[in-house]
Amino acid sequence: MLHLDFRVDTVEQLDEEHSRAIELGARLLRDLRDDPQEPIRIYADPAGHPFCIFVGG
Repeated sequence: MLHLDFRVDTVEQLDEEHSRAIELGARLLRDLRDDPQEPIRIYADPAGHPFCIFVGG
């Protein structure tokens, strides 16, 4: 099993990709969007494999 991380540049992009992930069947596991150090959301794909989308510089 692989764990994938996807980086976006802004919190606004994090929100856009959140919507896209949910539309594609992802399940939100943990929402740390408001974390001042590293805004991140952790998901599971439809098969249960974890992946993250985070804001990075």
